Amino acid sequence: MSSLRATVILPTTGDRGALLELSVPTVLNQSVRELELFIAGDGVSDAARATIRHLMAADPRIRFFDHPKDTRRGELRRHAMLQEARGRIVGYLCDRDLMLPHHVETLERLLTTADFAHTLRFGITPEGGTQFLHTLDVSDPQDRARLNEVDLLIPLSFAGHTLDMYRRLPHGWRATPPGVPTDRYMWEQFLEHPNCRAAVSFEPTVLYFKRGDHPGWPVARRAEELQRWRAKLDDPAWFPAFREAVRDAAIRDRSRLDAELRASGPDGLRRWLWWRFPT
Repeated sequence: MSSLRATVILPTTGDRGALLELSVPTVLNQSVRELELFIAGDGVSDAARATIRHLMAADPRIRFFDHPKDTRRGELRRHAMLQEARGRIVGYLCDRDLMLPHHVETLERLLTTADFAHTLRFGITPEGGTQFLHTLDVSDPQDRARLNEVDLLIPLSFAGHTLDMYRRLPHGWRATPPGVPTDRYMWEQFLEHPNCRAAVSFEPTVLYFKRGDHPGWPVARRAEELQRWRAKLDDPAWFPAFREAVRDAAIRDRSRLDAELRASGPDGLRRWLWWRFPT
């Protein structure tokens, strides 16, 4: 039996080596050391490929799956990769995001008694603040129904699952219909499975940077932002204050949601969404 506790899949594409130099070390520096990192290449450039080879030479826990560009995000290739996974749990990281050192440890704790889990979903704004995607709790049946109703996302970097539950799904990663986010299409299989136990931690464990739809911010600008936040991670005094600020914001966000639901009934969640994401 494998002694690995986790497999992490990190998809990447194009010429994003400058991002990988910043995001990959945050996986390798997890408090859980017994992990493997699968870098899922989806049409990477020669320069990015060279960066990946350099990272592999420095840490044997990395494996690189090099494929031409797929029509979407290489979902079927992710499925094939998971046939080779040796970790008890599986986590994910977008190449533009950063893991805090306790992310895998937190997922592992949640997945001791659950099959699918995620940590606190929030985004880092360009100004350095936080924006909540939503504070719904997928382990709560009422919240899970609301999640389906309003079609909200659990971005890839926040989610994890057991390898055993993945192998019991009807499909696993598969080709996603046009116009449907690939991660949402995957997580629906877990959340709709009658035997899937879901768990949530409201602990901040991932720094998530969403900067517009494709093509979004150029790589150089993303790398500058990630470098600033990587420097914060190296400061031991930074995280305790950051965690308290994020938790306080999450409580306020959830309180606002609950107030809208009490005041407005079925339309409360949509009113809260309009307040949270003004158009």
